[in-house]
Parts: sequence; C-alpha cells; structure tokens
Amino acid sequence: MKTSIIEIGLPTQKLTEVQAELEGCLREQGDTIIGYQVYDDLTLLVVRLADNTVQRYLDTLSAAFHKELISSFQVVHCHLFKVVFRQESTKMALREFPLRVGESWFAAVDNEAAAYICLDSPYLSQEQIAWLATQPAIIQWTQAS
Repeated sequence: MKTSIIEIGLPTQKLTEVQAELEGCLREQGDTIIGYQVYDDLTLLVVRLADNTVQRYLDTLSAAFHKELISSFQVVHCHLFKVVFRQESTKMALREFPLRVGESWFAAVDNEAAAYICLDSPYLSQEQIAWLATQPAIIQWTQAS
C-alpha cells in the first residue's frame, strides 16, 4: 500500500521557525517528520501521514506559503524503502542510486545513518536491487511500514 507524504520546501534560514511550529501541529494528529534534504538555501522537509489524510493541513500549509514561510508543498503517494548505512557520511552515495522518473530519496530525521527512497512501484527494479547489493556502505534496505 502506498504511503502519503507531504514534501515541504522552505528557505533554509527559516527551518528552525517552521519546523518547531510544524512539529507541534503534527503531534496533535499523530503524523511525523521522517526526512529532510538540504539544497544550499532550500530545505525539503518530509512528513509521513499516519492515515493518508492531507486535508487537515491544507489551510495551515497554504497560510504558511502566503506568509512566505515555506516555498512549496506537495502531497506524494509512494512506496517507502528505508536504507541503512554503516556510517552517516555515506548516505550521499544515494546520489548515484538509479531512480526512475518520479522517484526520490531523502535523509532520515531519526537516524543520521539512514535515508528513505520514495518509489512509484512496491518493488525495486533489478537495476536498483543490483545497485544496493553492490554498495559496501549499505548494511540493510527494507520496505518501510
């Protein structure tokens, strides 16, 4: 079953302010920030929805967008795979991971030696499996539940 996530793009300098407010709102609903990715002056936060219902956040996210606290947000339905590395610094190896169109990866918030891959398919392709299997820095990959 696909998981619903919200990808929220925001200026990196506003990360502390936005993340604190967002986490408070998420705790009330049982949803969590599971990942992030920093692109110089832009940061992507990834929220996993416990029950795939995004409507409760639309007003809050729209208001934050209009106040220019966030740059963008989108809902993505995907199959999540968690990849665990031997060392935290090696997760950048995923930059070479053979993503298909519409797929992405991002660092895990709760474990500096882990990352998530967001796939359209519930199955990794043969090329993706081969790539993961040949990476000595990777100790485990599993479908996130």
